[in-house]
Formats: sequence, structure tokens, C-alpha cells
Amino acid sequence: MGSSNKITEEVEKIIESGALGRSHIYERLLSYLAQCSEKNQKPKEVDIAIDVFDKTKEFDSNQDSFVRVYIHNLRRKLDDYYAEMPGENGQRLKIAKGQYRLDVVSPEPHKNYGNAKEIQKIGIGFIAGLIVFSIATYFLFDWNRHLPDAYEQVADSPVWEDMLGEDYPLLVVVGDYYIFGELDEFGRVRRLLREFDVNSSDDLDDLFFGQPDLQENYMDLDLTYLPQGAAFALKDLLRVVYTSNKEVRVTTMSELRVADLKSHDILYVGYISALGTLMDFVFASSGLSIGESYDELINDVTGEYYASGAGIPEESNYQDYGLVSTFPGPDGNRFLVIAGTRDSGVMHTAEAITTRTDIEVLERTLMFDNQDQDMAFEALYEVTGFDRMNLDAMLIYSSRLQYREIWGGELAAR
Repeated sequence: MGSSNKITEEVEKIIESGALGRSHIYERLLSYLAQCSEKNQKPKEVDIAIDVFDKTKEFDSNQDSFVRVYIHNLRRKLDDYYAEMPGENGQRLKIAKGQYRLDVVSPEPHKNYGNAKEIQKIGIGFIAGLIVFSIATYFLFDWNRHLPDAYEQVADSPVWEDMLGEDYPLLVVVGDYYIFGELDEFGRVRRLLREFDVNSSDDLDDLFFGQPDLQENYMDLDLTYLPQGAAFALKDLLRVVYTSNKEVRVTTMSELRVADLKSHDILYVGYISALGTLMDFVFASSGLSIGESYDELINDVTGEYYASGAGIPEESNYQDYGLVSTFPGPDGNRFLVIAGTRDSGVMHTAEAITTRTDIEVLERTLMFDNQDQDMAFEALYEVTGFDRMNLDAMLIYSSRLQYREIWGGELAAR
């Protein structure tokens, strides 16, 4: 089989796998490079700008680097794809460095640098968060060798029991903020931006697809930010998780795949505003809704507003809010969401859901007993915060969830 046929087959498999994301931009770019390879052509940057991105012949690559950015991101997506789906005999597609040519390459000779499949690229902010987390966990508990009985009791509670079962691997999803760059007239990054509707590279590509002119203003920097509260909340949650022998993997919301929602138990920790893909599911059956800002929740029955006071100048003590929500997933798996409007809310909710007395309060309030087959509820805490610390809190709202509304007919048929 010729190399051009091999390239075409590989491109079709990659596109069908969904590894390029929801946007069609990367599909067009990869298909274009494959067509050039078939014709033994080596396109230039301006060719790609015109043929793939509909630019004019006046396009100046010295003033606009977006083609190089898309090629860089496509290389990363190919690396991620082959890390999970190794090619036959280790062969794979690769975009040659310094060129825009698509080749089939064989694996490089083995070097003793560790297992490359185990090395995953993580956003800079997330790495910083994990460093904080690693230091905290090193001093606070001894990684599953000397765990206090209190955490084993929490693990046996109805809230955690199904989550820690061994039917599904556990995916811990940390709510990171996807950040992209705004460019000046010379194509240089002027400032960093965070938009609540743009939570991943795919979302930014979708924005470009609908408004192509924005490609001249924004750039994907492959950068994410992890709120400090999520890192510290993890130490409480993983104390409970590590009482089990469950397979655990950590990822960020910006890297979460839709397929994971059916193949894993999902434990989310982070800001409500960073729920991303999970947002619609968490609030589908909820008695709460998001207000005008993501720092605000509304009780749909009473009309009460719960607005975080974190970040207001000259306020020492402030009110923050933490949300816990748990419900069955679409395929018999479990979801447990630990979220807050700001750091204090996230940290208290993690403490509450890992403390046996607080869990018992929830069980009594919601009148759960051993006869309940499917644990599904939400609860809201009002937290008194000070300088990103949670000083005190009280449970102000709780309700069972009609979880079959979350997944529609998919769960109703079970």
C-alpha cells in the first residue's frame, strides 16, 4: 500500500474518532495536508491561509501567526490521539517540523526516558495547582497506608458508597479556566482573556468558525488556570477516595471528553463557573439556577438570590456559597459534584462531604435511608469566608433530584 493511501486511511480514522474535537477546522486542515501529500505538494503558510482559512493573497505570515498556531495545535491533537490509539507497528502520522507536510513515520528507537504514553501535557496553571496539592497531601496523610477511621466511615456512607464501587474507574475532574490571548495589530499577545462561553480549544475553534474575523484578534495559547481553592479541596476528597482500591485518574474540565461521562464515575471539584460540559447536567433537575453572573445562584421556588461577596473591595468577612450535587450517570455510573462560587465555598463543601457528621445532617434532612436505591440530591451551603478561608458555614438549602430528567429517555428506560 502506498504512503498516500496510508495517510488517507489514517486521516479518516482520526476524524471518525472525534480526537480533533467538535470544530471542523482541524478536520479541514488535516484533510488539506493529506491531499497535498497525495499530490506530493509542500504547501506554504500562505497556501494554507488561503485554501483552508479563506484568506486573501494579501495575507502576510510575518504579521499574522494564526496558521502556525493551528499547526501547533494539530500536532498536539495528533500526539494525544496516538498516545491513546497507537498505530500499527507503531507507525503514525506526523507533521514535519519546520514544514507543513504530512508523513507516515515509524517509532523512534527506544530511549530510557520513561514511558511516553504516561506523560500527558497539562496546562501550566494545572501543574501549579498539582504542585500545591502534592505538597499538602505529603504532609497531611500517608497515601493510603495510615488512613484515619473517620475517612473509612465516610467512604461507607450512602453518599460515597456507590462512587467508590469498582464497577467503573474514577475520573477526578478539576475545574480549570481556559485562557486565550488577545492580539495587538502586530500579532503579539496583548493580554490574557477568560470568557465563560469559551472553555477549551474546541470552543475557541467554534467561535472562529462562526466568526472567522476573530481569528485575527485571538490566539489559542494552550493555557489553563486552576483556582487555589480547588487544589486545597482535593486533599479532603482524595483522603476518602484512597480508602478504596479504585482506579483513579485526574484531568481538567478543559480536557474532559464526552465519552468519559458514560465510562467513568465522575468526581468534580472547582468553581461553579468552571463546570463547563457538566453545567447543563448539574442544573437540569436542580431547584437552583445560575444568576446574571456565575457568582450568583437563584432559588427557583422562593426567588432568593445567593450572591458571593468574595472579591468585593474593603470587605473583610464575606458570604460565599458551596454546592454539592450527586446523581446516577447515564450508564449506571455516578456523579459527585463539589463546587463553589469562589474558593471558600469550594473548600467548605469538600470538608462537609468528607465529614461524617455533616453527611449525617444531609441524610436526616433529606430523609435518606438504606432503602434508597439511587442517591440523588443537591445541597447549598452559605459559607463565611475571610481571605480565601472558610471560617463557618450552614446548610441553607437541600433537595432530592429527579435525576431521570437529567439524561432524558436514556435513564428512564433503565
